[in-house]
Formats: sequence, structure tokens, C-alpha cells
Amino acid sequence: MEVPMSYDTVVDQVKTLPEKCLEEVSRYIDYIKYQYNLDNMNLEPLNETQEEFNTNMQKGLDDAKAGRVQPLKEAFADIRRQFA
Repeated sequence: MEVPMSYDTVVDQVKTLPEKCLEEVSRYIDYIKYQYNLDNMNLEPLNETQEEFNTNMQKGLDDAKAGRVQPLKEAFADIRRQFA
């Protein structure tokens, strides 16, 4: 039987790495957290036809060309509020 990993074990492993690896470790931890959040969001797969996809993409492009846009920071803030 496999013993569950503990925070202390992970911290001990990280402490053995050269400091120059810490940025990469941090990015990987961010990726794992991102994946975990995606897995727990219970998102259903998109069931768009190619025609619906093309129509939705064209609508997005038309919105952008017409200036119906939102600054990136505001858009991500809205997404965070919606899915928090």
C-alpha cells in the first residue's frame, strides 16, 4: 500500500533542488493547481457544430472590430467572480 504524500515530504524534496530550479517548480505547481481547478469545475464539453463554432467566432471578431471589447484585467476579474 502506497503511503500518501505529505507536505513535509514535498518541502524536503524541494529543498534538495538547486535554487535555479525553483522558478520551474513554482510554474509546475501553478499548472497542477490550474488542472485541479479545471477537473473540479465539472465543465461539460462543448457540443457545437462546426457551423455554430464558426458563427460564434465570427461574432467575437465582429465585436472586436466594432470596439465592443473589455480590458483584459477586467475580463479576468469578471471570470474570477463568475467561477469563484
